[in-house]
Amino acid sequence: MAWTPNWDAAGGILSIGSTVTGMIGSMAAADTARYQAKSKGLALQHQEDMAKVNAGMLEMEAQQIFRAYDRQIQIKGIKAGLEKGTARASFSARGIQMGVGSTANAFASAAVMREIDKITMNSNRIRAANQMRTRGVQSDIRADMLGVSASNMFATASAVSPFLNMTNTLMAGAADFAKNEGYGFFEG
Repeated sequence: MAWTPNWDAAGGILSIGSTVTGMIGSMAAADTARYQAKSKGLALQHQEDMAKVNAGMLEMEAQQIFRAYDRQIQIKGIKAGLEKGTARASFSARGIQMGVGSTANAFASAAVMREIDKITMNSNRIRAANQMRTRGVQSDIRADMLGVSASNMFATASAVSPFLNMTNTLMAGAADFAKNEGYGFFEG
C-alpha cells in the first residue's frame, strides 16, 4: 500500500510549530519591552541624581556670591574710610575748619554716596544670590519630576508579563487548531 500524505496533519504540525515560535517570540518581545522600560527608568534615575547634585552646587554658588559681595562691600567701606581720612588730613593740613560750611557739605555728600553704594551692592548681592537659589529650586523640582518618571518606568517594567503575552499567542493557536477541527489528528 502506497503512502499517501495527510495534508491536514502537516498543516496541524505547522500550526503547532507556528504557535510555539509565536510564544517564544512573544516572550522575547515582552522581555525586550521590560528591559527597555528598566533602562529608561535607570536613565531617568541618573538624570534625577544629577539634577540633585546641580541643585546642591547652585546653593553653594549662591553662598559664594554672598561671600564675594560681602568682601566687595568691606573693601568699598575700607576705601571710603581711607578717602575720608585722607580728605580730613588734607583739609586740616591746609588749615580748613572741619564740620562747617562747604567742608561739612562735602563730607555729608561723601557719606550719602557711601551709603548709596553700600545699599546698591547689597541689593545686587541679594538679587544675584536669589537667582542662583531659584535655579537650584528649579533643579530640585526637575529632580523630583525625574524621580516620579523613573518610578513610573520601573512600575511599567514590572507590569510587563512574558507569560501574559505567551498566553495570548497560545490562545490564538489553540483557537486556530480548534477551528480546523484538530487538523485530522483526532478523528473518530
